Amino acid sequence: MALGAISIAADNCIELADLPPFVVADRRPYIQLRDESLVEGEKVYKVRGINYYPAQTPWRRFLLESTMPDLRSEMQLIRAAGFNSLRIFLWNGALFPCHDAPDRPSPAAFERLDQMMRLAGELDFRLIVTLNDMPDLTEYSLYENPPHVQEQTRIIVSRYAGTPAIMAWDLRNEGDIDYGSRSILQRRFPRVQVLGWLRQTADLLRSIDKNHLLTAGWLNEAHSTAPSVDFVSFHHWSSAEDLQRRIRQLRLATAKPILLGELGYSSFGALSPSEQAQALASAISASEKADLLGWMIWTAFDFPRTATCYPSPCESPDNPEHHFGIWDSDYRPKPALDAIGDYLQR
Repeated sequence: MALGAISIAADNCIELADLPPFVVADRRPYIQLRDESLVEGEKVYKVRGINYYPAQTPWRRFLLESTMPDLRSEMQLIRAAGFNSLRIFLWNGALFPCHDAPDRPSPAAFERLDQMMRLAGELDFRLIVTLNDMPDLTEYSLYENPPHVQEQTRIIVSRYAGTPAIMAWDLRNEGDIDYGSRSILQRRFPRVQVLGWLRQTADLLRSIDKNHLLTAGWLNEAHSTAPSVDFVSFHHWSSAEDLQRRIRQLRLATAKPILLGELGYSSFGALSPSEQAQALASAISASEKADLLGWMIWTAFDFPRTATCYPSPCESPDNPEHHFGIWDSDYRPKPALDAIGDYLQR
């Protein structure tokens, strides 16, 4: 997304030196890879996770509008259900809204992110933090690795490098779409350029942060990320049988450990809520039998149509995107939560 394509109030940008430091209170051990398993201290850590945006403030609204009471109540609800991991998404345009000084942060956006990190430690969550969500692919293209994006990444990663709540940095969400892995019509960049950027970004993070693992959640070509990451992450939206096939293919293509980073089914249109529950339970069962690092459902909550439309006040057309949650937008559990309950207690 081009710098300046979305209007964000930038009058509260400050000099980096004036941003209050993030104080780490979390004293848990870092999640590490050992013998092709994630470990927490001496215990194997199986990811039982969910991709998370606040129900009322998803996507670009997350770092611009979310409130501490909402974050706390939603994360408590997710933790009480048995999930141990969250995958969240960062948007540089919210964290660094001053287009004429892109290394000047927004204290309000960083405070929201600080709150998320503190809550994760308090509630015993581990986070996969996805960088470069909603990036500029036009004016200062992400894949040309512009200096201001490198500096923003350096600021973010340096700030949280000592935070045990983070399990891994996810370098880019579904970057393989940008080189046409889903459709030739979406091929905006050469494959070699995207993967070259991924390698450069991984090198940058490893030079800054020695504590956290790296991954990249790809849609169809997850094996292509293997040279740059510590574990491979892939996303899946079709049947359990197709999931089994994809896992077999991935294991033939890479020896790296594998995480199912997004798995979801909408309860709008083709599937009823009970059919959504059955599809999720079947796919998670297949994932468990394959002994992956774990799985992460897309997503925690259904989204109100007023929450996905921007800027307010407005209302999006209803569509499947609003109904992937295992809770509805009023926090009532859907049948999917009962269907996967046994897996959350393992």
